[in-house]
Amino acid sequence: MKNKIINVNSITQRKPVLLVADDQPLIVRQLYEIFQDDFHVFMASTGVKCLEMAGELLPDIILLDINMPEMDGYETCDKLKTNAATSHIPVIFITSNLEEEDEVKGFEAGAIDFIRKPINATITWARTQSHVEVKRQADLLRSLALIDGLTGVCNRYQFDERFGLDWLSCARAKVPLSLLMIDVDNFKQFNDEFGHVAGDECLKSIAKRIATTVHRPDDLVARYGGEEFVCVLPDTDAIGASKIAEDIRKLIEGTPIEFVDEHGVTKSEDITVSIGGHSLQPKRGESVEKLIQLADQELYRAKNSGKNQVCVTAQVN
Repeated sequence: MKNKIINVNSITQRKPVLLVADDQPLIVRQLYEIFQDDFHVFMASTGVKCLEMAGELLPDIILLDINMPEMDGYETCDKLKTNAATSHIPVIFITSNLEEEDEVKGFEAGAIDFIRKPINATITWARTQSHVEVKRQADLLRSLALIDGLTGVCNRYQFDERFGLDWLSCARAKVPLSLLMIDVDNFKQFNDEFGHVAGDECLKSIAKRIATTVHRPDDLVARYGGEEFVCVLPDTDAIGASKIAEDIRKLIEGTPIEFVDEHGVTKSEDITVSIGGHSLQPKRGESVEKLIQLADQELYRAKNSGKNQVCVTAQVN
């Protein structure tokens, strides 16, 4: 969903992911047997491991034992909810003793429901499935709000949201982050000559070709505005970013844009793009705007060098 034209059917048709966090093997085995046919089930035996796996898997729902060693369920849930990447994941607490004050504390930590031990298979499955369906509908609405209505790639809002998260992730992992800015050459002239309908078809075709070239699931393609697109490339250095940029440029240059003009005549025109990019090692406390400005400078350089160019640089440490 991150780097391709978004297909909302993938949200509603895929098998949901369930993360079970419990230190009792008997409970874990019982929950696995309940959900194995309808969910991808993953297990964590501690709160710390739950946080780690939740960040990697981004499950659709978490069943979380309250009483665990090192970090109890309340603290684990609180940390899940304060992390932007996992805050949207519904958490159901599993407990053998449930008093009113326990419920209050659980809801305050961010849980959405409770399941009592000993486990009742029917009740547990029904409650979990119900919350997963609610989340799927929310995910569907959210994804639609994050899609550019014309081109089908991510919109500017999603770029802003993801770019900040990728910056922090790359800073934590101490890996480079690259940004490509792609501008359609002479787009105003194309619009003026063939009309806005043809211009829209041109942008849709450009977006599809960019998305086809960017293969990794962690990469992101978005419409930045007008005839400008961006590619966010985590864990990618300047050499890798340059190759991707050149692949995009060649694909667009080598394939004419087909469209129907305002008079109903099918036409084919050559279109090119200019691409600027920059790669750096993100650092906590620095603004993400730094990378945007540096990539934009390279785009400006590519335009001034005659267009249909790729200019990618890297930060010198």
